[in-house]
Amino acid sequence: MKRNTAIIAIAGLFMVSAVYGQSAVLPPITMSGQSGAPQQMSLPPITRTQTAPATARNTALPSISQPPIIRSAGAQQTYRQPQQYQPRSTQLVQSRGNDVYSQQSINLPPVTTLPVPSRTALPPLYSDTLMTVPLDEAVTRVLGCNMLGFTGLIHTVSADVSKAGSFKMGFHSSWFDLERIYDRSLATNESGEKLELPLFFNYALTDDLEAVLNIPIIDYTAKSREIWTRDLSESGVGDMKLGFKYRVFDNAEYQMRGAFGVAFKFPTGSDDKMLGTGKTDFEIFTAFSKNFEKIIGHLNLGYVMTGDPNNQFYPDGLADKFYYSLGIEYPHTHNVTVMAEVAGEDWGSCGMKVEVIPGIRYSPTENFAFEVAVPISVTNDQQWGYNYRLVVGLTTFFQ
Repeated sequence: MKRNTAIIAIAGLFMVSAVYGQSAVLPPITMSGQSGAPQQMSLPPITRTQTAPATARNTALPSISQPPIIRSAGAQQTYRQPQQYQPRSTQLVQSRGNDVYSQQSINLPPVTTLPVPSRTALPPLYSDTLMTVPLDEAVTRVLGCNMLGFTGLIHTVSADVSKAGSFKMGFHSSWFDLERIYDRSLATNESGEKLELPLFFNYALTDDLEAVLNIPIIDYTAKSREIWTRDLSESGVGDMKLGFKYRVFDNAEYQMRGAFGVAFKFPTGSDDKMLGTGKTDFEIFTAFSKNFEKIIGHLNLGYVMTGDPNNQFYPDGLADKFYYSLGIEYPHTHNVTVMAEVAGEDWGSCGMKVEVIPGIRYSPTENFAFEVAVPISVTNDQQWGYNYRLVVGLTTFFQ
Protein backbone atom coordinates (compact mmCIF):
# COMPACT_ATOMS: atom_id res chain seq x y z
CA MET A 1 0.00 0.00 0.00
CA LYS A 2 2.80 2.35 0.87
CA ARG A 3 4.58 1.55 -2.46
CA ASN A 4 1.48 2.49 -4.49
CA THR A 5 1.22 5.73 -2.60
CA ALA A 6 4.83 6.64 -3.53
CA ILE A 7 4.25 5.95 -7.18
CA ILE A 8 1.15 8.15 -7.25
CA ALA A 9 3.09 10.96 -5.59
CA ILE A 10 5.87 10.80 -8.15
CA ALA A 11 3.40 10.88 -11.04
CA GLY A 12 1.78 13.90 -9.57
CA LEU A 13 5.07 15.71 -9.38
CA PHE A 14 5.72 15.01 -13.09
CA MET A 15 2.34 16.47 -13.94
CA VAL A 16 3.06 19.60 -11.95
CA SER A 17 6.41 20.02 -13.72
CA ALA A 18 4.81 19.69 -17.14
CA VAL A 19 2.17 22.27 -16.27
CA TYR A 20 4.45 24.98 -14.94
CA GLY A 21 7.37 24.35 -17.39
CA GLN A 22 10.13 24.88 -14.80
CA SER A 23 12.48 22.84 -12.69
CA ALA A 24 10.94 21.07 -9.79
CA VAL A 25 12.75 19.42 -6.95
CA LEU A 26 10.86 16.63 -5.37
CA PRO A 27 10.90 16.35 -1.63
CA PRO A 28 12.38 13.28 -0.21
CA ILE A 29 10.10 10.32 -0.02
CA THR A 30 9.85 8.57 3.22
CA MET A 31 8.97 5.00 3.44
CA SER A 32 8.42 2.83 6.42
CA GLY A 33 10.57 -0.18 6.62
CA GLN A 34 9.62 -3.43 7.99
CA SER A 35 11.00 -2.32 11.32
CA GLY A 36 8.50 0.49 11.40
CA ALA A 37 11.09 3.28 11.21
CA PRO A 38 10.63 5.58 8.23
CA GLN A 39 13.39 5.74 5.60
CA GLN A 40 14.19 8.63 3.25
CA MET A 41 14.74 8.10 -0.57
CA SER A 42 16.15 10.94 -2.71
CA LEU A 43 15.19 11.24 -6.40
CA PRO A 44 17.22 13.34 -8.89
CA PRO A 45 15.82 16.72 -9.78
CA ILE A 46 13.63 16.91 -12.88
CA THR A 47 14.56 19.66 -15.31
CA ARG A 48 12.91 20.77 -18.58
CA THR A 49 14.61 22.78 -21.22
CA GLN A 50 12.47 25.40 -22.95
CA THR A 51 11.69 24.67 -26.58
CA ALA A 52 13.24 27.13 -29.10
CA PRO A 53 11.03 28.65 -31.74
CA ALA A 54 10.68 26.76 -34.97
CA THR A 55 12.39 29.55 -36.96
CA ALA A 56 15.57 29.27 -34.86
CA ARG A 57 15.99 25.57 -35.36
CA ASN A 58 19.02 24.45 -37.31
CA THR A 59 18.22 21.07 -38.64
CA ALA A 60 21.21 19.44 -40.28
CA LEU A 61 20.47 17.74 -43.57
CA PRO A 62 22.45 14.83 -44.82
CA SER A 63 25.27 15.68 -47.23
CA ILE A 64 24.64 15.44 -50.96
CA SER A 65 26.55 12.63 -52.51
CA GLN A 66 25.95 13.85 -56.12
CA PRO A 67 26.58 17.42 -57.31
CA PRO A 68 23.39 19.45 -57.75
CA ILE A 69 21.97 20.09 -61.20
CA ILE A 70 21.67 23.75 -62.11
CA ARG A 71 19.50 24.86 -64.99
CA SER A 72 20.32 28.06 -66.87
CA ALA A 73 17.59 30.53 -67.60
CA GLY A 74 16.35 30.67 -71.14
CA ALA A 75 18.45 27.81 -72.59
CA GLN A 76 17.44 24.19 -72.02
CA GLN A 77 20.90 23.11 -70.90
CA THR A 78 21.93 21.28 -67.75
CA TYR A 79 25.34 21.44 -66.11
CA ARG A 80 26.63 19.29 -63.26
CA GLN A 81 29.41 20.64 -61.08
CA PRO A 82 32.30 18.22 -60.75
CA GLN A 83 33.28 19.26 -57.20
CA GLN A 84 32.02 17.80 -53.93
CA TYR A 85 29.31 19.92 -52.36
CA GLN A 86 28.62 20.65 -48.71
CA PRO A 87 25.23 20.04 -47.17
CA ARG A 88 22.35 21.90 -48.73
CA SER A 89 22.02 24.11 -45.67
CA THR A 90 25.37 25.80 -46.49
CA GLN A 91 24.52 26.65 -50.12
CA LEU A 92 23.04 29.97 -51.13
CA VAL A 93 20.37 29.40 -53.73
CA GLN A 94 18.00 31.89 -55.29
CA SER A 95 14.92 30.90 -57.19
CA ARG A 96 13.08 32.86 -59.81
CA GLY A 97 10.02 31.24 -61.21
CA ASN A 98 10.86 27.70 -62.31
CA ASP A 99 14.58 28.42 -62.81
CA VAL A 100 17.16 27.85 -60.11
CA TYR A 101 20.29 30.02 -59.85
CA SER A 102 23.29 29.06 -57.79
CA GLN A 103 25.44 31.74 -56.15
CA GLN A 104 28.47 29.49 -56.21
CA SER A 105 30.94 29.52 -59.12
CA ILE A 106 30.44 26.85 -61.73
CA ASN A 107 33.46 25.03 -63.10
CA LEU A 108 32.55 24.04 -66.66
CA PRO A 109 34.68 21.69 -68.78
CA PRO A 110 37.11 23.44 -71.20
CA VAL A 111 35.80 24.35 -74.64
CA THR A 112 37.63 22.40 -77.32
CA THR A 113 35.56 23.39 -80.35
CA LEU A 114 33.86 26.61 -81.29
CA PRO A 115 30.69 26.87 -83.35
CA VAL A 116 31.22 27.82 -86.97
CA PRO A 117 29.58 31.17 -87.66
CA SER A 118 27.23 31.35 -90.56
CA ARG A 119 28.58 33.09 -93.65
CA THR A 120 26.56 35.11 -96.08
CA ALA A 121 28.00 34.80 -99.58
CA LEU A 122 27.70 38.03 -101.55
CA PRO A 123 27.76 37.94 -105.35
CA PRO A 124 31.20 38.74 -106.81
CA LEU A 125 31.82 42.12 -108.30
CA TYR A 126 32.49 40.46 -111.64
CA SER A 127 31.82 36.77 -112.01
CA ASP A 128 34.47 35.87 -114.59
CA THR A 129 37.77 34.65 -113.16
CA LEU A 130 39.58 33.80 -116.37
CA MET A 131 39.60 37.00 -118.33
CA THR A 132 39.61 39.59 -115.56
CA VAL A 133 41.72 40.61 -112.59
CA PRO A 134 40.71 43.02 -109.77
CA LEU A 135 42.09 46.54 -109.68
CA ASP A 136 42.06 48.33 -106.29
CA GLU A 137 39.34 45.88 -105.19
CA ALA A 138 36.80 47.95 -107.09
CA VAL A 139 37.23 47.76 -110.86
CA THR A 140 38.16 44.71 -112.88
CA ARG A 141 39.92 44.74 -116.22
CA VAL A 142 39.79 42.34 -119.11
CA LEU A 143 42.89 40.25 -119.78
CA GLY A 144 42.65 40.31 -123.54
CA CYS A 145 45.37 39.47 -126.06
CA ASN A 146 47.48 41.56 -128.40
CA MET A 147 48.03 40.97 -132.11
CA LEU A 148 50.59 38.23 -131.48
CA GLY A 149 48.31 36.40 -129.04
CA PHE A 150 50.09 37.25 -125.76
CA THR A 151 48.11 38.74 -122.90
CA GLY A 152 48.34 42.49 -123.37
CA LEU A 153 47.01 45.49 -125.28
CA ILE A 154 46.95 45.92 -129.07
CA HIS A 155 50.69 45.79 -129.65
CA THR A 156 52.21 45.76 -126.15
CA VAL A 157 52.64 42.57 -124.12
CA SER A 158 51.71 42.74 -120.42
CA ALA A 159 53.34 40.80 -117.60
CA ASP A 160 49.97 39.40 -116.56
CA VAL A 161 48.93 35.79 -117.14
CA SER A 162 45.43 34.35 -117.03
CA LYS A 163 44.38 31.68 -114.56
CA ALA A 164 45.96 28.27 -115.11
CA GLY A 165 43.94 26.19 -117.55
CA SER A 166 42.28 29.13 -119.29
CA PHE A 167 42.17 29.12 -123.07
CA LYS A 168 41.76 32.10 -125.37
CA MET A 169 41.58 32.37 -129.13
CA GLY A 170 40.79 35.07 -131.64
CA PHE A 171 42.21 37.32 -134.34
CA HIS A 172 43.31 40.89 -135.04
CA SER A 173 42.84 42.16 -138.56
CA SER A 174 45.19 44.94 -139.68
CA TRP A 175 44.54 46.83 -142.90
CA PHE A 176 46.33 49.81 -144.48
CA ASP A 177 46.91 51.56 -147.79
CA LEU A 178 50.48 51.60 -149.05
CA GLU A 179 51.74 55.20 -148.94
CA ARG A 180 55.50 54.78 -149.16
CA ILE A 181 58.05 52.20 -150.23
CA TYR A 182 61.02 52.58 -147.95
CA ASP A 183 61.63 56.31 -147.73
CA ARG A 184 60.03 57.21 -151.08
CA SER A 185 56.42 58.21 -151.54
CA LEU A 186 54.42 56.40 -154.22
CA ALA A 187 54.17 57.88 -157.68
CA THR A 188 50.91 58.39 -159.53
CA ASN A 189 50.95 54.98 -161.17
CA GLU A 190 51.89 53.16 -157.92
CA SER A 191 49.53 51.80 -155.30
CA GLY A 192 49.11 49.01 -152.85
CA GLU A 193 47.29 47.71 -149.80
CA LYS A 194 47.83 44.96 -147.28
CA LEU A 195 45.54 42.97 -145.01
CA GLU A 196 46.88 40.79 -142.20
CA LEU A 197 44.60 38.49 -140.23
CA PRO A 198 46.67 36.69 -137.58
CA LEU A 199 44.79 33.93 -135.78
CA PHE A 200 46.07 33.21 -132.28
CA PHE A 201 45.61 30.55 -129.61
CA ASN A 202 46.61 31.28 -126.02
CA TYR A 203 46.75 28.64 -123.29
CA ALA A 204 47.80 29.25 -119.66
CA LEU A 205 49.90 26.25 -118.65
CA THR A 206 50.23 27.58 -115.08
CA ASP A 207 49.33 30.78 -113.27
CA ASP A 208 52.66 32.22 -114.47
CA LEU A 209 53.26 30.57 -117.86
CA GLU A 210 51.34 30.91 -121.10
CA ALA A 211 51.93 29.44 -124.56
CA VAL A 212 50.87 31.18 -127.78
CA LEU A 213 50.51 29.97 -131.36
CA ASN A 214 50.12 32.63 -134.05
CA ILE A 215 49.06 31.78 -137.61
CA PRO A 216 48.96 34.88 -139.91
CA ILE A 217 46.80 35.03 -142.98
CA ILE A 218 48.05 37.65 -145.44
CA ASP A 219 46.50 39.28 -148.48
CA TYR A 220 48.25 42.10 -150.32
CA THR A 221 48.43 43.97 -153.61
CA ALA A 222 51.42 46.06 -154.74
CA LYS A 223 51.98 47.98 -157.98
CA SER A 224 55.40 49.55 -158.40
CA ARG A 225 57.53 48.88 -161.45
CA GLU A 226 60.39 50.81 -159.90
CA ILE A 227 60.65 48.30 -157.06
CA TRP A 228 59.28 45.10 -158.57
CA THR A 229 59.34 43.89 -162.13
CA ARG A 230 55.64 43.04 -162.07
CA ASP A 231 52.48 43.80 -160.16
CA LEU A 232 52.06 41.66 -157.07
CA SER A 233 48.84 40.24 -155.66
CA GLU A 234 49.05 37.28 -153.32
CA SER A 235 47.22 35.75 -150.36
CA GLY A 236 47.87 32.81 -148.10
CA VAL A 237 49.34 31.67 -144.80
CA GLY A 238 52.44 33.48 -143.56
CA ASP A 239 55.17 32.39 -141.17
CA MET A 240 53.75 30.88 -137.98
CA LYS A 241 55.11 31.84 -134.58
CA LEU A 242 55.23 29.84 -131.35
CA GLY A 243 55.94 31.79 -128.17
CA PHE A 244 56.09 31.40 -124.39
CA LYS A 245 55.82 34.02 -121.67
CA TYR A 246 56.75 33.34 -118.05
CA ARG A 247 55.96 35.75 -115.22
CA VAL A 248 59.15 36.00 -113.17
CA PHE A 249 57.86 38.05 -110.24
CA ASP A 250 54.70 39.61 -108.89
CA ASN A 251 55.29 42.20 -106.16
CA ALA A 252 52.00 42.91 -104.39
CA GLU A 253 53.46 45.72 -102.26
CA TYR A 254 54.57 47.80 -105.24
CA GLN A 255 51.88 46.43 -107.60
CA MET A 256 54.53 45.47 -110.14
CA ARG A 257 54.99 42.38 -112.31
CA GLY A 258 57.76 41.22 -114.59
CA ALA A 259 57.85 38.57 -117.33
CA PHE A 260 60.32 37.07 -119.78
CA GLY A 261 59.42 35.56 -123.14
CA VAL A 262 60.82 33.69 -126.12
CA ALA A 263 59.35 33.05 -129.56
CA PHE A 264 60.22 31.10 -132.70
CA LYS A 265 59.08 32.01 -136.22
CA PHE A 266 58.91 29.09 -138.60
CA PRO A 267 59.11 29.42 -142.42
CA THR A 268 55.59 28.22 -143.18
CA GLY A 269 54.88 31.07 -145.59
CA SER A 270 56.03 31.07 -149.19
CA ASP A 271 59.08 33.31 -149.73
CA ASP A 272 58.48 33.31 -153.50
CA LYS A 273 55.10 34.94 -152.93
CA MET A 274 56.49 37.29 -150.27
CA LEU A 275 54.27 35.66 -147.64
CA GLY A 276 57.29 34.74 -145.51
CA THR A 277 61.05 35.05 -145.32
CA GLY A 278 61.82 31.38 -145.77
CA LYS A 279 63.99 31.33 -142.65
CA THR A 280 63.56 30.66 -138.94
CA ASP A 281 63.76 33.61 -136.51
CA PHE A 282 64.43 33.58 -132.79
CA GLU A 283 63.00 36.29 -130.51
CA ILE A 284 63.43 37.20 -126.86
CA PHE A 285 61.57 39.93 -124.98
CA THR A 286 60.79 41.28 -121.52
CA ALA A 287 57.54 42.73 -120.20
CA PHE A 288 56.97 44.88 -117.11
CA SER A 289 53.61 46.01 -115.73
CA LYS A 290 52.79 48.32 -112.83
CA ASN A 291 49.53 49.60 -111.37
CA PHE A 292 49.17 53.32 -110.74
CA GLU A 293 45.82 53.39 -108.92
CA LYS A 294 43.38 52.90 -111.81
CA ILE A 295 45.94 53.16 -114.61
CA ILE A 296 48.20 50.25 -115.55
CA GLY A 297 51.48 50.87 -117.35
CA HIS A 298 53.38 48.37 -119.51
CA LEU A 299 56.90 48.36 -120.97
CA ASN A 300 58.37 45.96 -123.55
CA LEU A 301 61.90 45.47 -124.85
CA GLY A 302 62.61 42.82 -127.48
CA TYR A 303 65.18 41.56 -129.92
CA VAL A 304 64.70 39.40 -133.04
CA MET A 305 67.54 37.43 -134.62
CA THR A 306 66.43 36.95 -138.22
CA GLY A 307 67.40 34.03 -140.41
CA ASP A 308 68.93 36.52 -142.91
CA PRO A 309 67.22 35.33 -146.10
CA ASN A 310 68.62 36.10 -149.55
CA ASN A 311 66.02 36.00 -152.31
CA GLN A 312 64.47 38.20 -154.97
CA PHE A 313 62.54 40.25 -152.45
CA TYR A 314 65.40 40.59 -149.98
CA PRO A 315 68.56 40.59 -152.09
CA ASP A 316 70.58 42.21 -149.33
CA GLY A 317 69.16 39.92 -146.65
CA LEU A 318 67.46 41.09 -143.46
CA ALA A 319 69.06 42.69 -140.44
CA ASP A 320 68.22 41.83 -136.85
CA LYS A 321 65.43 43.80 -135.26
CA PHE A 322 65.23 45.67 -131.96
CA TYR A 323 61.79 46.83 -130.81
CA TYR A 324 60.17 48.53 -127.86
CA SER A 325 56.73 49.62 -126.75
CA LEU A 326 55.17 51.59 -123.93
CA GLY A 327 51.47 51.23 -123.21
CA ILE A 328 48.89 52.28 -120.66
CA GLU A 329 45.36 51.06 -120.08
CA TYR A 330 42.55 52.60 -118.10
CA PRO A 331 39.60 50.35 -117.11
CA HIS A 332 36.86 52.92 -117.38
CA THR A 333 34.18 50.39 -116.42
CA HIS A 334 34.04 46.63 -116.00
CA ASN A 335 33.27 46.32 -119.72
CA VAL A 336 35.27 49.15 -121.31
CA THR A 337 39.04 49.66 -121.23
CA VAL A 338 40.77 52.60 -122.91
CA MET A 339 44.31 51.97 -124.20
CA ALA A 340 47.16 54.05 -125.62
CA GLU A 341 50.56 52.84 -126.85
CA VAL A 342 53.78 54.04 -128.43
CA ALA A 343 55.59 51.33 -130.40
CA GLY A 344 58.76 51.46 -132.42
CA GLU A 345 61.33 49.21 -134.03
CA ASP A 346 64.78 49.54 -135.51
CA TRP A 347 65.32 47.05 -138.32
CA GLY A 348 68.79 48.18 -139.25
CA SER A 349 69.19 48.54 -143.00
CA CYS A 350 65.50 47.64 -143.45
CA GLY A 351 64.41 50.92 -141.87
CA MET A 352 62.73 52.24 -138.73
CA LYS A 353 59.20 53.04 -137.72
CA VAL A 354 57.39 54.63 -134.78
CA GLU A 355 53.62 54.74 -134.33
CA VAL A 356 51.09 55.88 -131.75
CA ILE A 357 48.27 53.42 -131.12
CA PRO A 358 45.04 54.61 -129.45
CA GLY A 359 42.50 51.86 -128.88
CA ILE A 360 39.53 50.64 -126.92
CA ARG A 361 38.51 47.19 -125.65
CA TYR A 362 34.89 46.26 -125.02
CA SER A 363 33.58 43.05 -123.46
CA PRO A 364 29.77 42.77 -123.75
CA THR A 365 29.81 39.39 -121.98
CA GLU A 366 32.31 37.46 -119.91
CA ASN A 367 33.25 35.29 -122.92
CA PHE A 368 34.02 37.88 -125.59
CA ALA A 369 36.17 40.97 -125.98
CA PHE A 370 36.31 43.30 -128.97
CA GLU A 371 39.16 45.71 -129.77
CA VAL A 372 39.34 48.65 -132.14
CA ALA A 373 42.52 50.65 -132.67
CA VAL A 374 43.95 53.11 -135.19
CA PRO A 375 47.78 53.04 -135.20
CA ILE A 376 49.09 56.34 -136.55
CA SER A 377 52.54 56.42 -138.12
CA VAL A 378 54.94 59.01 -136.73
CA THR A 379 57.79 57.86 -138.97
CA ASN A 380 58.16 54.86 -141.25
CA ASP A 381 60.91 54.26 -143.81
CA GLN A 382 60.47 50.50 -144.11
CA GLN A 383 59.37 48.60 -147.22
CA TRP A 384 55.68 48.84 -146.35
CA GLY A 385 55.07 52.46 -145.43
CA TYR A 386 51.67 53.77 -144.32
CA ASN A 387 50.19 56.77 -142.60
CA TYR A 388 47.72 54.85 -140.46
CA ARG A 389 46.24 51.38 -140.00
CA LEU A 390 42.87 50.06 -138.91
CA VAL A 391 42.94 47.21 -136.38
CA VAL A 392 39.86 45.22 -135.36
CA GLY A 393 40.16 42.27 -132.99
CA LEU A 394 38.07 39.61 -131.31
CA THR A 395 39.02 37.42 -128.35
CA THR A 396 37.00 34.46 -127.10
CA PHE A 397 37.53 33.05 -123.62
CA PHE A 398 37.19 29.42 -122.60
CA GLN A 399 37.91 27.39 -119.47
